[in-house]
Order: sequence, then C-alpha cells, then structure tokens
Amino acid sequence: RDWFYTYNGSMLPGEVYGLWNHYRQKAVSDEVLYIYGFGDGGGGPIEEMLELARAMGGLPDFPEVRPGRVDGFFERLYQRAWEHPQTPTWVGELYLEFHRGTYTSQARTKQNNRRAELLMREAEWLNAWAVALGGASKQGDLDAAWKIILLNQFHDILPGSSVPLVYEESNRQFAEVRRIGEGVRDAAAGFVLEKQASGAGQAGAASGYVVLNSLPWERSETVAIPFTGDQPPSLPGETQVVETLDGAREVLVEASAPSYGYAPLVQSSARGAAFNVQRSLIESDELRLEFDGNAEIARLYDKRHDREVVLPGRTINQLVLYEDRPLNWDAWDIDAFYEEKPTPLHEIAGWEVVEEGPLRAAVLITRRAGRSTIRQKICLWRNSRRIDFVTEVDWQERQRLLRALFPLNINATRATCEIQFGAVERPTHRNTSWDWARFEVCAHRWVDLSEGGYGVALLNDSKYGHSLHNTTLGLSLLKSAIHPDPQADRGMHRFTYSLLPHAGDWREGQVVRRAYELNAPLRAVTTSAGVAGPASFLEVDADNVVVETIKTADDGDGLVVRMYEAHNQRGAVRLTFAREVARAVETDLLEREIAEAEVSGRTVTVQVRPFEIKTLKLRLA
Repeated sequence: RDWFYTYNGSMLPGEVYGLWNHYRQKAVSDEVLYIYGFGDGGGGPIEEMLELARAMGGLPDFPEVRPGRVDGFFERLYQRAWEHPQTPTWVGELYLEFHRGTYTSQARTKQNNRRAELLMREAEWLNAWAVALGGASKQGDLDAAWKIILLNQFHDILPGSSVPLVYEESNRQFAEVRRIGEGVRDAAAGFVLEKQASGAGQAGAASGYVVLNSLPWERSETVAIPFTGDQPPSLPGETQVVETLDGAREVLVEASAPSYGYAPLVQSSARGAAFNVQRSLIESDELRLEFDGNAEIARLYDKRHDREVVLPGRTINQLVLYEDRPLNWDAWDIDAFYEEKPTPLHEIAGWEVVEEGPLRAAVLITRRAGRSTIRQKICLWRNSRRIDFVTEVDWQERQRLLRALFPLNINATRATCEIQFGAVERPTHRNTSWDWARFEVCAHRWVDLSEGGYGVALLNDSKYGHSLHNTTLGLSLLKSAIHPDPQADRGMHRFTYSLLPHAGDWREGQVVRRAYELNAPLRAVTTSAGVAGPASFLEVDADNVVVETIKTADDGDGLVVRMYEAHNQRGAVRLTFAREVARAVETDLLEREIAEAEVSGRTVTVQVRPFEIKTLKLRLA
C-alpha cells in the first residue's frame, strides 16, 4: 500500500516497511528510528502496537524490528556519521515551507506566553536573591506556574490552531500564572528591600520609590508609574503625566538602576533638547519624523549620523490589510498569494498631538480597517533612539491579515533575526525557490537590516511573523482565521513595536539589549522599609553575554545562573556577585555537574563559545 507516516506511529507493517524502504542513507547507518504510539498530545503506545512489534521481529524478508531508546539510536548514528565522510549534512536553517500562519494566529495567547515568561524570569531572580538573604524559597510555587506555561506551549495551543474552548481555558490558566508569579515577585522584592535596608542601617527611614532592573546591565531610561486620582505622586526631577490608550494615567520620570538590582528613585541629571511637536512632525535631539497626508512616515532623519532612513519615494509604518484565505489550513497557513490583494489603510478617523514632552512626545492616529479600528500612538523619547508604535486594535475582521511595512534606505542582501538564545541570518532576495519560500519567517524580539556602518532594527513586544524582502522589513500584527476557531482573535488587542536606527551592525547597535528593554522595562515600586541602595545582585563584564536566568537550584542546594552568548563571539566572561562565591560548577541544562568553574572572591570566570548556552550552579558564602 502507499506509505504514510505522521506523528501517529501505529506499528503497522506497511508503515514500518515503508519507512525502511524510503530511508536512503543505508550505507551510512543500517538502522532508522521508528517512533510509535498515538502522538498529537494523546496516549503513546498501546498493547496492540507492542504485540505487532514483537510479531514483526522475526518476519522473513522484512527489516529487523528491535525496541530501544532514542538516545542510544542517536549515539550510534553520531558515531557512524563521523566514520562516513559522505554523510549528507545541512548547514543553517532548515526552513519549514508550511504553517507560516502559526507565527501570528491567536495573538492573545502568544502575548500571554511572552509576558508569562518575562514575569517568571523576574520572579525567579528576586526569589533567588531573597533566598540568598535568608528568606524562604518559593520555587515550588514558581514550578507550578512553569508547568502551566509549558502545558500552554503544546503545539496546537501556542501556535493558535486550537478550538475556542482551548483558548477560554488558556486565558484562565495564564491568569493563574500571573497570580502566582506576581505574588512571588512582589513578596520577594519586599523581603530583599527590607533586608537590604536593615543591613544598611536604613530601617525606619522614609519610604519612597525604588526602581527594579531585571536585566544584566546598568540602565538609565524613562519609567512609567501608574496612578489613580487627580494628582500624580510627588517624584524627584522632571515628570510628565500621560494617558495610555486604555484610558489609564501614568507619570513618566527618568531613572537608573544597576545590573540585576535596584536603586532609589532620585533626581536624574540627564537632560535633552525640547521636542518640536506638530501634527505632521515630531522631532527630538536625535531623530526627526515627518508624516505625509496619509499619516505615514515619509521622512525619518537620523540627526546624529546624518542619515535618511526611509527608502526614497516610499513611506514607513505602512499599515496594510490583506485578504488571507489559505488553500488548506486557515489558522495554520499564510499562502504566498496573500500579497496579491493588499489594501493600504489610508482612511484616517483621527490625528492629533497628544504628548509634547519634556520626556516623551507623541501623535495619536486613528484609522479604519474594514470593520476594525486601529489607534496608534507614535512616540519619541528624550535620550533614546527608539521610535515606539503603541497600538490598540479593535479587530473584527474575517480572513484578513494586518501587517506593518518599513521600506528602508539600507543596502543588504541578508537580514538578521533573533531566535531563542541567538540569531540567524536570512536572505532578503528571492533568487531561488528556497529563498522565495521564506516570504514569512519567525523571529522573536527583533529583526535587523544593516549595511556597512549603519542599520535599522524592528523590535516587538509580542509578535513573531516577519517578512524580509529587498529593503523592506514587515511585521504581521493580526490574523483572523475562521477555522478551527470561528472567532479567532476578534476583539481588543494592545501591543507595541518599535523602530531602532543605529550605527554599525546589530552588534554595535546593541539591538539585543534594546529589544530586551522594550520587553522588560524598569519597574518602580514603593517601599515602606526605608530605601537603601543602589544594590546589584550580579554584574557581567561582557556586552555579548546575556544572563537569562537566575534561580534556586532544583535540588535546593545553591543557585543556578544560565547565560548565553548573543553575538557569535567567544572569550572569557566574568560574573561578579553581591557576596563571595564559595563554589561554582558548570552544569548541563538539567543541572548535572560537568566541571568546576574558576572562582575568585565574588567573581566567577567562564569561557563561552559563539551562541553557547552556559549554566552555572553556585553557592554563595
């Protein structure tokens, strides 16, 4: 019969023989892995499959069927591949030419996942700091929340290809993750601040605001502090009251905090030129934005580097609505022909200046998109080169795709895209069928287009589908499939994406850091324990290394620090802790010890290779 094999392996003779018959590299290895059992989320092997495997074990003129372990198979395969120079190899991304819509479908779930991971990251760090100061560990609560997150990363939930009931339950489960994570985070932060104040002799001092920094580098940026009532809180330095798109009020203030640490909110010495804000123009001391009659950005001038960023004759932040009717799988796919039916969104329902400084300037533009409404606040910051597109969409479309396009004045045949714990280059041309197939690609927090000496990055806080075509970067914002969820993505969405012009390539432009900062802004909290500080739990001396995780060890014996090399570079990195380190070892991802690490006082030194993930387990003195 015709051979067919998917994620369900039924152990039928036709499947087993078909897999062996279609296996072409028998000269390299005389065995092939057959994975059996009910997959796609349910069941595994059953007794009938085991009996079939036993029965096929001695069939004449039939491949030998032998049970075994997956790790053993790959160990043997690895050894045989090394012994055969003709082993076929693939270098680079193995792009799946299928299911491109899963990068965008069910945007709320993707946003919930991004925010949950960020929350857990901050909660684990503060919990570890509290434990180091003698507090009780809440890692068990965090583990329970992680299990909920991992359940929702099942392949039909997070990709957006499940039925409505799944997403109703998923929303409730992510609410539980927020409850657990925020509870642990806030309790741990309170304990740390109280212990630090007591140790510094500040217990009983006046209360105030403290700024928390969950990233491994020192930061100075604008903090948004929510408030209710008529009067904002009294804060040191220049402030600015703003209104969010959902009607809440915030006060902006500039602040600084050390790596993985905190600092009291004090008056900032940073200054910048006043904004020039008009309906069709926003200008800071770094950048100048000019809008055309359709409220699209016709000019972006980088004043520091004397560069025109927009491709001549084009505009950036073009919001375009496309017909999106895949031939086969609605929520799963985006087909290439979607590009043939674009509808630029030029119908403007509102356009006004809403913020004029001193810390941020913004215009608010409202557009109609079919039955939907898009409100977008375009912001420039003092002392920042990031342009934010703070977006609210009341999305009521069916089988439509909303995208933002940025045609850039950059000469590059390849773009760089962030993936988990690293980055990958992809072509911006469509020379071959393989290049053409990459009309939609997946990236995490950023993509970047750079030429010699200059580049532009597109950042996001919860989006994954991107296009890279010639000089245009595109971001898929919302999809509206009608199967298997007839109401997928309908309703209100709020998200932010940003444009970052920079000198040099993505490394010199510190794009990795700027994208992290968009996703994990400085956070101001009040404390009644007295304010001591600033204080840092961990400092890192290498710009190319990101410490992604600080947590208590799974076995309860010490702390775990997980980092990765982000720039495709190698060398030594030194991590300096708040206290002396008694012992440090390198481990694998399961926290099993591999080798002793070099320790000197408060500093641990390790060697990192390009894009390497490195895990340390340590005990503080």
